[in-house]
Amino acid sequence: MGLCLSVSRIVAFAVLVGAFAAGCAGSGVVSTPAPGFAPDGQQRAVHSLSSLGAYNVDKTKTAVAGISSGGFMAVQLQVAFSATFHYAAIYAGGPYYCAQDSLSTAQTTCQYATSSSLSASESYLDSQSSAGTIDPKSNLNGQKAYLWSGTSDYTVEQKTMNDLNSEYQHYGVATKYDNTYAAGHGWESLDGEVACGTTASPYMINCNGYDSENTWLTYFYGSVKARNTGTLGGTLVNFDQTSYGGGANDLDTNGYLFVPANCASGTQCRLIVALDGCVQTQANIGTKFISEAGLNKYADTNNILVLYPYQVSSSTPNNPNGCWDWWGYETSTYALKSGPQMAAIKKMVDRIQSGSTGTPTPTPSPTPTGGGTPTPVPTATPAHTPTPTPAPTATPTPAPVCYTTANYYHVQAGRAHDSFGYALANGSNQNMGLDNVFYQTTLKKTGSNYYVIGTCP
Repeated sequence: MGLCLSVSRIVAFAVLVGAFAAGCAGSGVVSTPAPGFAPDGQQRAVHSLSSLGAYNVDKTKTAVAGISSGGFMAVQLQVAFSATFHYAAIYAGGPYYCAQDSLSTAQTTCQYATSSSLSASESYLDSQSSAGTIDPKSNLNGQKAYLWSGTSDYTVEQKTMNDLNSEYQHYGVATKYDNTYAAGHGWESLDGEVACGTTASPYMINCNGYDSENTWLTYFYGSVKARNTGTLGGTLVNFDQTSYGGGANDLDTNGYLFVPANCASGTQCRLIVALDGCVQTQANIGTKFISEAGLNKYADTNNILVLYPYQVSSSTPNNPNGCWDWWGYETSTYALKSGPQMAAIKKMVDRIQSGSTGTPTPTPSPTPTGGGTPTPVPTATPAHTPTPTPAPTATPTPAPVCYTTANYYHVQAGRAHDSFGYALANGSNQNMGLDNVFYQTTLKKTGSNYYVIGTCP
C-alpha cells in the first residue's frame, strides 16, 4: 500500500514541478486574492497607470535589495549587471546561480543547505564572466553587500547565507553580515508587523526595534538623514510594467516607483531596486511590502528613488507562489543578462536613469495606503506549493532525539504530515521532499510534536 501511495504522490509532484518556492516567504493553501486581482494572481485591468519616468540619477551608487526569492534575484542582478549595481542588501538569499537550473537543487542545496553550492556557483560565475553573458566579474571588487540571516530562519538556512558571504568576499565585495538575531524568515524593518522570531504572513518582521535599513544604507552611503516618520513629501507612482515585459514572464502588469519631491524637481538622486519574495505579490499582500519595508521613509529625506518591480504567480510555467526566477522556471538563462526577468528590471533601471535635471514626475494613479490593502495570508496565496512555512521555533528539549527513515514512514509515525505530495515536518513545517518510501530524512525532535531536519550530536 505504501508503494501505491508513493506513485500517486509522484503524480502529484509532477503536476507541481516548478511550483516549489524554496527561499520564498511562506506557503499554504489558496485564499481569496486582493481586490483588483484575478484568482490566478494576475492583475485585472488597471486604469490611469503612469509611464515610468526618467530622472537625474547618480549612476555610481545604485543598489538592489531583496528578500528570499527576491534576495536570490538581487544577487543575480548585482553579479550579472555589476557595471550597474554597486551595492546589494540580501535578506535570506544565497550564492549566485545557487540552484544551478534545478528545482531539486534549489530545495535541497540552497534552501536547506544539505550541501554547498559555493564551488559550482563560482565556477559558473567565472565562466559566464569570460563568455560575456554577464558583466566582468572584476567590477565586483570594491563593491559592498549587506546580508541578513536569522538564526530561526528554517526556510533558507543560514549556511546558505554563509556561503554567499564567502562568495562575495572571494570576489572582493566588502560585506556586513547580520546573523545573530533569533529571527524567522522575512524582511526586517522598524515597520514590520511580524514578531522577530516568527515566520508568518506578510513576512515583514520587526526585531525589537532594530533598524536594518539604517544599517545598510549607512554602510553603503556613509551617512543618512533620519527617516521621515510623518507625511511623506514624495509620491508613490503606480507605473505600467507592460513596456518592460509585464504581463509575460511572470511579471505583473504594474509596479511602483517612490519619487521624493527633490528628485521630481531635477535634483540628482540615487536609486534602489527593492524586490519582494514569494507570496508577497500584490495579489497576496497588496502593497504591504512597500509600506513595511521602511525604505520610502529614508528615501524621502535622502533623495533616493525606490523602484518596486512586481512579479505574479502562474500555472504555466509552474510558479504558483509568485517567486522571482532563481532556479530556471522561465529559462535556463535566468541568471544571465539575457534572463527575461533580469533584462526587464535592467530596462526599468535604464529608463529611470536616463533623465537629467528638470525631469517631470509622471502623473501617478492613486497611491496605495500603507498596509491598508486587504491581504490574503501567504500561507495561503498562490495555487500552492508546499514550500515550508516554519512556525515559530519551539523551545528545544535538553536532549533532542533523532529519527532517520523514509518520509512515508515519518508521516505514518506522526512526525510529519503530507501536503500536496510532500512530507512536511510537524511543528517546523520544513519540507522534507516527496512523501514516499524513496526519500529518507533525519528528523530531530526539539519539542512537543516539533521536528526539524537535522542530526543529533
